[in-house]
Amino acid sequence: MFYLYVTAPGLPAQKFLLDRPVTTIGRSSMNDLPIADKMLSRQHARIVRDNNGGLSVEDLGSRNGTFVNGDRLVTLTPLKPGDRITVGGVTLKVESESTTRVRIDQTEEEPLDNTILKASAELLRKHTETDPRLPAEQLSKLIESLRVVNELTIELLRDVSVDELLKFLMDKVFETLKPDRCVVLLRHSVSNELIPAIIRVAEGISSEEIRLSRTLVAAVVEKRNGLLLMDTSAGTEVSLADSIRLSGIKSVLAAPLENDGQVVGLIYADCRLGHRSFEEADLRLLTSLANVAAAKIQNARLMAEAAEKRQMDREFALAREIQQRLLPENPPELPGYELYGSNIPSRQVSGDYFDFRPRPDGKIYATIADVCGKGVGPALLMASLQASFHAWADELVPVAEMTGRLSEAISRRTGPDRFITFFLLLLDPPTGEIEYTNAGHNAGLLLRRGGTVEELASHGLPLALFPGKPYGSSRVVLAPGELLCLYTDGVTEANDPQGNEFGAGKLKDFLAGQGEIDVAQIDANLARVLEAHAAGESFADDRTLVMVRRNTD
Repeated sequence: MFYLYVTAPGLPAQKFLLDRPVTTIGRSSMNDLPIADKMLSRQHARIVRDNNGGLSVEDLGSRNGTFVNGDRLVTLTPLKPGDRITVGGVTLKVESESTTRVRIDQTEEEPLDNTILKASAELLRKHTETDPRLPAEQLSKLIESLRVVNELTIELLRDVSVDELLKFLMDKVFETLKPDRCVVLLRHSVSNELIPAIIRVAEGISSEEIRLSRTLVAAVVEKRNGLLLMDTSAGTEVSLADSIRLSGIKSVLAAPLENDGQVVGLIYADCRLGHRSFEEADLRLLTSLANVAAAKIQNARLMAEAAEKRQMDREFALAREIQQRLLPENPPELPGYELYGSNIPSRQVSGDYFDFRPRPDGKIYATIADVCGKGVGPALLMASLQASFHAWADELVPVAEMTGRLSEAISRRTGPDRFITFFLLLLDPPTGEIEYTNAGHNAGLLLRRGGTVEELASHGLPLALFPGKPYGSSRVVLAPGELLCLYTDGVTEANDPQGNEFGAGKLKDFLAGQGEIDVAQIDANLARVLEAHAAGESFADDRTLVMVRRNTD
């Protein structure tokens, strides 16, 4: 199995699987591997896989050429692992990975208690405690181990991807420990499952499945032990479990990828019968390498999470900006009336909606809606509602018919668990008459002159719950000096620290005291009242207001 490791200046490395008969490379998005580099031609080069699985690369007449290991391509050229292809400012390194599968056996196995050597401080100090003057051979191994760990540590200082680091780690393991097989398994960031990240099998060794016992994995990952398992025929005090010996393995090393108390995976290596057997010094080296690699992996994951969060924040900010543009920036100017609307989301995007829409006959729609749920999904459904409402607003249909149309349209675009509470009114400015339909929304509050507050009740269920079912409507007259207030439940359901809601009763009492105050000031006054009620508690839902006041003559 062949891969390309794609590295470009200022960007993290990308791993690309070469699993096609022909892989095209170039600036055009139509390529199998598109690369946004102005130095590349639209169709720059291609990599061809022959019937035997071998690879060759060919330049497609590009303007700036294709280079392999520094030499410019003239004809179709064979590729081998380790070759570097340069196109523009981008490097494509050819790598091969084993097709060997890894399986963790779930069957019960004999305990490994008698076969475990822990990579603890006691093991690491063992030789120096018993004999401070190390023999020349052991001293040489210690120096070599320090060199390898130092090289891996220096690699951490470079801006390399986790894939590149794991390949470098595998190079060092095979260079120093000379195993027959080695695999690194990493915890999945979501499922926590151990997933093979890189596998390598020595030349001449069968690439059959690598089977790890559940007991071994638990000892390494859960108990954070390094393991050294050896065949008793080697004359050691540590014996292999029967199941491991029967699979043809002579010696096993395993160590947790652990950093700051967190295990991000494990590294496993083994030697087959007839080959060398691992020693305690090998376990110390593997454990040290695993700890160094774990620091890089954990740091890379944290950086990736931070980058993902920054990208998500940018996308939410853009979504919020777009959503705000769907809401009216300023209400229409209507002589004799004050129209007002406001929306305060509880998250980055809102599921609430309000709008004003003049009709060709001189009447004007005002509406408010609340989509079930929170986040991006309700925000998208809100945008769909806005688009449908604007598409039909000029057709001069009654409010009940408009509401029914919207209910059917929304039901086709969402699942059965989504619905929208909706209040639509149509104002006739000369008379002050309002025709309205309330589809499962909070009761509208009509502040009469003299301070009494009337409720405008519902005419049916929210939009999309029962599409096709007709809605009713009602009529009221807004006299001079009177105010109609529509709101979403983020206002009335604001909680204080004890969990008590603000409630519709307090909202009615608040409105009764506002008289003929400017509508924008009413909104500001209500915000202060709600903040005082919440006493520092966060608002769990979006808060949206629509107000229509008829001025006195």
